[in-house]
Amino acid sequence: MEEQQALLSPAPTANNDANHYGTTAAITTPPPPPPQSSHTNGSNPHHIHDAPSSPRRYHRTISSHDRHSTLLLHNPLEIIDIDTSHERRRPSSVAALAVAEVILHDRRERRESQFVSTRGLSERMTVPPFSMVEDGSLGSLSTHGDDDNDEKEENGHGNEGRMLPSLRESMRSSKQKHLHKTIADEVRTSYSSRLIQIASQIPAVAIVSVLNFMIGIPFGASYFPVEWSNTVSSSSSLSSSSPYDNDNGTGPSGGEFPLSGKEALGLRMFLFSTAMAQLAFTYTSKFTNGVGLQMVENVPFCLELARIVMMEVGCGRDALSTLFFLFGLSSVLVGAVFYVLGKFALGRVVYFFPSHVLVGCIGGIGAFIITTSLEVSTNTTFHFTMEGIRNCILQQFYLLAPVLAFEVLLRTLMHVTDHRYPLLAPIYYCAITPVFYLMLWGFDLDFDAAEQAGYFFPPLSASGSVLNKELFQIFNIIDLRTVSWTAVIKSVPTMVSLTAFSLIHVPINIPAFAISTNVDPDMNAELIAHGYSNTLSGIFGGLQNYMAYSNSVIYSKAKGEGKASSLGIVLTTALIFVYGPTMASFVPRCMAGTLLLHVGVDLFLEGVYESWNDYDRLEYAGIWLITVVMVSMGMDAALVAGVIAALSTYAVQSITYQYPIRGAMTATRLRSSAWNRSSEAEKILMDPITGRQRIYVIQMQGHIFFGNATTMSDEINKLLTEKLGTECQPIVVILDFSPVLGMDSSAAQAIAKLNNSIRNNFHVEIVIFVSGREDGFPCAYDLSQKVDKDACFRTSSTKQLLQPDIDNDDPLVFEPTQPHDDMSIGDSLAARAMQFRDRSKGSIMAEIPNSRVCASLDDALIFAEDVLIALRDMAILQGDVNERFSQSHRSAASCHAIEEDGAKMFLATLCRGASSADVESLFRLFLRETYYFDDVIWKQGDTSDSLKLLVDGSLISLLEDEHGATETIHPGSTIGELGLVNGSPRLTTVKVLSNEAILYSLSKERWLELTRDDPRIARYIDLLVVRYLAHRVQHVSNHILDRRSLPV
Repeated sequence: MEEQQALLSPAPTANNDANHYGTTAAITTPPPPPPQSSHTNGSNPHHIHDAPSSPRRYHRTISSHDRHSTLLLHNPLEIIDIDTSHERRRPSSVAALAVAEVILHDRRERRESQFVSTRGLSERMTVPPFSMVEDGSLGSLSTHGDDDNDEKEENGHGNEGRMLPSLRESMRSSKQKHLHKTIADEVRTSYSSRLIQIASQIPAVAIVSVLNFMIGIPFGASYFPVEWSNTVSSSSSLSSSSPYDNDNGTGPSGGEFPLSGKEALGLRMFLFSTAMAQLAFTYTSKFTNGVGLQMVENVPFCLELARIVMMEVGCGRDALSTLFFLFGLSSVLVGAVFYVLGKFALGRVVYFFPSHVLVGCIGGIGAFIITTSLEVSTNTTFHFTMEGIRNCILQQFYLLAPVLAFEVLLRTLMHVTDHRYPLLAPIYYCAITPVFYLMLWGFDLDFDAAEQAGYFFPPLSASGSVLNKELFQIFNIIDLRTVSWTAVIKSVPTMVSLTAFSLIHVPINIPAFAISTNVDPDMNAELIAHGYSNTLSGIFGGLQNYMAYSNSVIYSKAKGEGKASSLGIVLTTALIFVYGPTMASFVPRCMAGTLLLHVGVDLFLEGVYESWNDYDRLEYAGIWLITVVMVSMGMDAALVAGVIAALSTYAVQSITYQYPIRGAMTATRLRSSAWNRSSEAEKILMDPITGRQRIYVIQMQGHIFFGNATTMSDEINKLLTEKLGTECQPIVVILDFSPVLGMDSSAAQAIAKLNNSIRNNFHVEIVIFVSGREDGFPCAYDLSQKVDKDACFRTSSTKQLLQPDIDNDDPLVFEPTQPHDDMSIGDSLAARAMQFRDRSKGSIMAEIPNSRVCASLDDALIFAEDVLIALRDMAILQGDVNERFSQSHRSAASCHAIEEDGAKMFLATLCRGASSADVESLFRLFLRETYYFDDVIWKQGDTSDSLKLLVDGSLISLLEDEHGATETIHPGSTIGELGLVNGSPRLTTVKVLSNEAILYSLSKERWLELTRDDPRIARYIDLLVVRYLAHRVQHVSNHILDRRSLPV
């Protein structure tokens, strides 16, 4: 079929030329009214004529010039007529139509753009045609520039063979010149467009490079504790026997850093990890404009690892080798976890961390970075003691004053601008350095004096040269022979915490960046990309990295994208790696301190301030607990505090908010699947004193565990106490655990104890437990076996459950006739009665246990209803059993007659109020049918042509498009009555479940004759359908305890 493009557009006006715009077809019945002259615009094919009383109609237009579209129309004249008038359409329909128009319009634009790009490419790759017109003696000559035509010319084929050699040579020369000119134009165009593209990327690359440098300065100075300094007092010595600052060994004493230029080393560590991330994302990420960055949030973990090493090894070269080994190992570990999560599509596992625990970690990290900003700004160690406050803040306040002033000014500007400018903070950080120099010039202060006072970082080295051995010292620090494996083992908990904390960034940054750039993210692919980037960095002893959201957004807004631009960032970062430390020595400490303080305050506020209204008081207390423990006791203790907070919050919230009782009600408005009982049985069940209201259903929900099991028991006792002594005091209590998702062993044992408690305290005769599944309750504890084991029979009891006044010599002759009949009967009281032949009715009832377990609420209701019927009149229950299961126990000679009697009895039960003559008249229209095991009565979707009455055997009804949706059909039931009356196709497939099934069938032809000849008798079938539908509406499968589901 020819491919054409189809789009929704308004119908052209009467003055439009349809052939000019393509083949247009419209289905409008009746045709649209003629447009008013004042609205006619024949020059615009998309003009819409709006008449006040006419609906707006949209037509499908098939444009002949858009044959490149991939949308296929099975009918070229396919048309759409959509009426959007408010008189005939709801507002939601109008909105849906508008959305559909936008979607189709976007699709058309994408197809057109793809066609234009494809056509342009094909034109550039095809040699342009060459045409030439000669005078009349030679005729019209043309060539297409291909070698085959040249060969034809030489062989004398066609008119071209008569051309003169000079003319042929001239044409060939012209073709070559034209081809060379076209190629040259294409090359010039390609070069110019490439140069323009490169020039457009320079600002974006420059912005990201400056950001990397400015961020790297403060964080590069934060990877090592301040007490591990470049210069140390005479009281400290590397040869010191103990690395602790006091006798009890509470912390590292500090010492001289084994290499010169600690800040320069930290800056290069930051830049190396950032460059490795950018390089990996260039080739593995699905984003074309992502920016990699060292994971600066992990700085507190770096400090923790450094202090562990210092306490174990000291401050020498061995300590630095061990520390870098830990940095690299942790990065490889993070990369491996990222890769495994992405490879096996397990990215959602990170969402299983409790959010309030993560928020507490964010708050703690923010407080950690704030203290780090104090230490970087003052070059002293800060402790939460009076001495630490005096040494770091009071004595060094002249160094903190510029930091606080710059931070307050930045906060003020952001508040005044209402955070509308994302580039405000980066530009502000870049402006701090020149402003600080202006302040030095304005106050006439010398640079050397400011450097000696501590306002600047120390220079790179004494020589000042960048091309020296210090350039690549981060790659040769690790010496496996000097690594302290004891320190490595002690650092495992911290590395585990670091890995867990690192996982939370990607699921936050990637979706947020995808929304900002309108790109569909592939979380698993990005996790794999982060696995590569961290592993690549860790192999060389580098730090962890990730795709930074804020930097990526800035880079995207600067129109940065593509591999070339990304590699440009890698190159400029490498140049900063070489020359950055030298430039950093001219950057004031206040710039680094301001950036660290700003980031720390933001994280701290996000953790402990902005979360105030997002969590309940218990979760909020857990946030503060994690934050305080992280700052005062370290990362390992914070991890333990997070686990405690998560578990305690879950337990308390489950007890407080997870109410275990879903609802409780009597069975007055509940209906089991045994809906075709006799009129006498239904009368008993509908009795307001002894009927279904004596069945009390209590339904549980959610997870039941040790925390709310006591609440569940107390509430059940409270509900039953309210019923005690009333007219509706329960005889049968049903505890329904179908909606329960799970329970622990403590809760299961508490539930098992409810059995005796309910029967002894509230005079309940039978307690039924509903597991809700065939394999028992959702717990490891075998609750079903425990209930069955505790069940007792009343044979030896003086209080009989049933004491009917019936002759004990009258036997029950019930016995299952087919192997599958047990499945059709279910867990009913009648089923238990059938298991005992030659027993008296009283003795059979005495054998009923006082507790049982049912797989479904329907089975429990059938059993409870049978109990109520037997309590009132055992003979009625026996009659129901006789009607359903006694036919096949008769002799073969009388079997057919008994079947007919049973069928008539079933019809009398189903057709309430029908006389014997009416039942006889109706029965004469039925025909007997016999089916065998696994025979298909009809299939889902078949035409409804009959109603069938099941007299003997059992059937199963199943939905073919819903796995596991089945229903067993018992004797005395009718099937197909709804389809017979309203003509709908078969809703389910019906098969034979027993070895043999006897059915009586009423065909549609006879039914129509009956409606015509005797409508009064046909009315019974209509009433049967009404009863069937009423049963379906009130059946327990329709969320019987949902308060929004009212009975009909």
